[in-house]
Amino acid sequence: MSYRIGVDTGGTFTDVVIYDEETGEVRTTKTPSTPPEFDRGVLNGIDKILERENIAGCNISFLSHGTTVGTNSVLENEIPDLGLITNEGLRDVLEIGDQTRPELYNLQTDKPPSLVPRYLRKEVPGRIDSQGNVVDELDEAAVEVVIDGLLEEDIDSVVVSMLFSYLNPSQEQRIGELIEERAPEMDYALSSAVHPEIREYERTITTVLNEAIKSTVQDYFARLDDGIDERGIDVPLNVMHSGGGIFSTSQATDRAIRTVLSGPAAGAVATKNVSQQEGYEDAIGMDMGGTSADVSLVRDGELVRSTEGEINDLPVKTPMIDINTVGAGGGSIAWIDEGGALRVGPKSAGADPGPICYGGGGEQPTLTDANLLLGCLDPESFLEGEIELVVGRTHEIFEEKIADPLGQTVEEAALSVVGVANASLAREIRRVTVERGNDPADFALVAFGGAGPLQAPAAAAEMDMETVIIPRNPGVFSARGLLIADVRVDESHAYRSKGLDADEIQTQVDELGATLIDRLGEQGFGSDEIQINRSIDVRYQGQAYELTVPVPEGDVDGETLDEITESFHERHARLYGHSMRDEPVEAVTLRVDGTVPTARVQDMLTRSDQDAYRGERDVYFTESGYLSTEIYDRNALGPGRTVTGPAILEENGSTSIIPPKTTAEFSENGSVVISL
Repeated sequence: MSYRIGVDTGGTFTDVVIYDEETGEVRTTKTPSTPPEFDRGVLNGIDKILERENIAGCNISFLSHGTTVGTNSVLENEIPDLGLITNEGLRDVLEIGDQTRPELYNLQTDKPPSLVPRYLRKEVPGRIDSQGNVVDELDEAAVEVVIDGLLEEDIDSVVVSMLFSYLNPSQEQRIGELIEERAPEMDYALSSAVHPEIREYERTITTVLNEAIKSTVQDYFARLDDGIDERGIDVPLNVMHSGGGIFSTSQATDRAIRTVLSGPAAGAVATKNVSQQEGYEDAIGMDMGGTSADVSLVRDGELVRSTEGEINDLPVKTPMIDINTVGAGGGSIAWIDEGGALRVGPKSAGADPGPICYGGGGEQPTLTDANLLLGCLDPESFLEGEIELVVGRTHEIFEEKIADPLGQTVEEAALSVVGVANASLAREIRRVTVERGNDPADFALVAFGGAGPLQAPAAAAEMDMETVIIPRNPGVFSARGLLIADVRVDESHAYRSKGLDADEIQTQVDELGATLIDRLGEQGFGSDEIQINRSIDVRYQGQAYELTVPVPEGDVDGETLDEITESFHERHARLYGHSMRDEPVEAVTLRVDGTVPTARVQDMLTRSDQDAYRGERDVYFTESGYLSTEIYDRNALGPGRTVTGPAILEENGSTSIIPPKTTAEFSENGSVVISL
């Protein structure tokens, strides 16, 4: 027998899903995350499910993991000492940044940290122009002096970022050779290898961020690989990257910046899968865990993607699923600000100490505590009884810190906390829909994570959405996405010509495709297994931003250029409400991605209606008071069953709410589809 495992690490819990490839059964578990050594939580989760299911490590045929360990190191400023080598006059590019400001009209806002202090940023003579021509030869003697000086500073790595190196990397490459000659033990990174695209600030900071998290990611995966070997698991560890695919740990280490949205991307992949199963081509994924909520978009059956994001207010340029995050999770702390207003998040109680009700020493009221006080959570059956929730102390602290300052009863205050959290979720939904020209009423909301199914109906109602889908095993849904994600790698390079030129586009996509096939070949895949897609970033001449549109299959010719141009005009009109068809367009970046499909998870439904009803309890839904609410064991409810609200569905890892005056139907795929 063979089994596939997916492990997703969150801020509070680590989720594990195991799939029996012979019977089609899916089993799940959760274990507390173990910051700062998150790998212990991963191995604990693997041990737990293998022991519980009596499965030997040698029977594992596939192992995939989603993590944010690299992102955490930047957020917590736990990064190595780095140096920077650049052109004369450009040592302060990290300090100056660009025109982007959190508040457009506030000239006093602080810039994000540069990550490399000024005394470690070194200049060398040498220059390449905007056409890729060498204007000034590299002064190798000066480079050697700079390298020797950085060695004396005992730094961990050097970033090399020279002007226009994406067009001509020769000077960067020569600096790399000199580093290897004079300091062979020194790690270094070239911007022309990490991010060969336009804009020197974004290229430089992306390369710096890659080096900042590289050692942390490398150490993390090394410990995981050792732990996996000790358990007799003889398969490579696959890592989810921000683009929604999986790659090897060696590639994850070399391109550590690609792991910044590793965990949330898995949930987005699973959102696309389940929305299509239920017949919805347009869907919004809402992954609400213990620390935050991640919102993604599926439009016309495809995940909406981006080529840029942020970490700690620093821009990151790398292919990724377009995911918006808000600090509203089950562990988000409720507090009263100086003006007497109620706030929820962004700070979280996390895994340690956790919400008050977990009994781990938490002293700050959280969203989970509020849901317990409203009656939404059963204190005795939470996580199948693994954690017995503490009600009395939760009530006392909530009354002292939230209810009394607001002049409300505990129940009214708890409902207010839930309402504030739902408003934050609605704002994120608005951001990915209304602010981008989409009507949220046209989308179904796919809610998952430990807290998502509790909050989704109210958040959806606030946005006039009609349908909420709660998938099977919502508490570990992102881990399920790890089992179905395809192997995927991406390559990109700045476009070398002005205007759109068919021969140049063909030449560059062929070069990128060859590099991509080599990278996938390192993972053991042949060219006949790889599906290649091509795209190009296009803008109107003089524009400061660009849009990514597909390059049609086949040889690139005049007809191809017409299709690219038309796609750009249409997308520009869709996003911004207008297009300028008489204006010339230009290309900025070419992109190629290659995927190797992963075998689908065809899990069997083994549910019946026997013993599904657990009884009733009072739940505080509205200011009007408590309502008697039916409680069901979700795992015992079969396809075709209909439940009318108010009702609560309980299962290991998550609780779902069916609000009053709504109906929930159980689909053939095991999802709960709520009609609001």
